[in-house]
Amino acid sequence: MRQLLENIVPLHWDSGKPQAGSGFPRVKFLQSISDLFNRPVNNRLSASTNATATTCNGGVQSTGIGTGLQQPKRYAEFTVKARVTFNVNSVGPAFVYVYRTLGPIPANGAGPNAGDVIVGGDSFLGGPTTSGVPQCGAFSFLDSGLDATKQYRYYLAVLGPNGNTLNLVNASQLLVMERS
Repeated sequence: MRQLLENIVPLHWDSGKPQAGSGFPRVKFLQSISDLFNRPVNNRLSASTNATATTCNGGVQSTGIGTGLQQPKRYAEFTVKARVTFNVNSVGPAFVYVYRTLGPIPANGAGPNAGDVIVGGDSFLGGPTTSGVPQCGAFSFLDSGLDATKQYRYYLAVLGPNGNTLNLVNASQLLVMERS
């Protein structure tokens, strides 16, 4: 249908052809099809933190913060954005990841489920920092190649020095949306 709209020439939209006033229903129909295909998709979920602390064990661990079920509607891809503020009570590096799962979101402190996929992540410390000093970071990824018949969840995971606590500070956010 989108190809049809792209091939319609201005002559088809002219309501005065073949005679004056004869094309109004045609133009109204064509405009409704155009509006339907150009309408933005409202397929967006988000999750925010509420002073979430994770006791690190040296491996990747879920924060327990994630989105609900979401199924692609128009394309088999989602744009995934994360804005995080965190601190760690050590002087070691810390990493924040976004994972995708077909199952439940693992509890805070648990490892990712078997089969969960890393969508993206980054190290925001880049080396030792002062203990307890907030660090901010933002990243955005296009998660493509999804199955449009499946429902997905996304969650934040962290990796920090063993035995230390990594705190996701209030107002950190994970946003998953379908492009329109």
